[in-house]
Amino acid sequence: MTAPLLVLTDFSPDADLALRHAAALAALLKAPLRLLYVRRESLLDPEAFTGSIRHLSDAQIEAAFAERTAGLPVSVLSEAVSDRLPEALAAAVEQYAPALVVLGKPDTQQTPDQLVSTTALQLLRSTNTPLLVVPQSAGAPAPPRHLLLAVDGEPLDFATPPTGLRALLEELRPRFSSCHVASKATTTSVSAAETLTASPLLAGLGLPVTAHNMVDSDVPGAIVRAATELQADWLVLPARRRSFWGQLFNQSVTAQVLLHSPRPILLLPTS
Repeated sequence: MTAPLLVLTDFSPDADLALRHAAALAALLKAPLRLLYVRRESLLDPEAFTGSIRHLSDAQIEAAFAERTAGLPVSVLSEAVSDRLPEALAAAVEQYAPALVVLGKPDTQQTPDQLVSTTALQLLRSTNTPLLVVPQSAGAPAPPRHLLLAVDGEPLDFATPPTGLRALLEELRPRFSSCHVASKATTTSVSAAETLTASPLLAGLGLPVTAHNMVDSDVPGAIVRAATELQADWLVLPARRRSFWGQLFNQSVTAQVLLHSPRPILLLPTS
């Protein structure tokens, strides 16, 4: 059986858009969807006393599930759980072993970077599963044909083999651009295309990869601009757990790109 796609929902328009994007991908893969709503009722939840959490009855949740899954072209299993979001997602990932976790992101142009990065990167760390973040500006779902992967000069290795994601890429057959942005000119050349082609993500798939190297002091801004200039459908970013550069990339570059990219962003949990 093809690995499912796991979609987080809070029944907002942003989550509904993410569900439509996930359904389009699942239809290509002939994969089922798992739709997860998390009842955030714990007093330990950071937003428990802010008034921003919606408290829905069982009947309201069932009605919301039915409204959103009616007419989708794939099989959908909906589930509501009570827990903190990272723990609930980690449990769902362990249960369903999804190829991809998908969530929506509202317009955050006026939101501090730390608040934007907290949710996506915390969820990524708690699951070690590729995470597709669909911003409000992403528009109608369409199969991505051109992916721009921002590389940082390190090997693209994975703690868990990206089997489900490779299956998606094999079905889509997109072309890749690898983008390396240096904050200043150096004598060291990063062979970004070779790094990507030889990675566990693409090795043996025979997908075309072109290199796009830049020098710019505004690294995240350059990545977002490169995606626009190259007309990429998705941005792909590695999120590293170790090394000084990895921490810097997670806390600064990735957060900034998440904040400003109008395109869907695929976050890869690398080792």
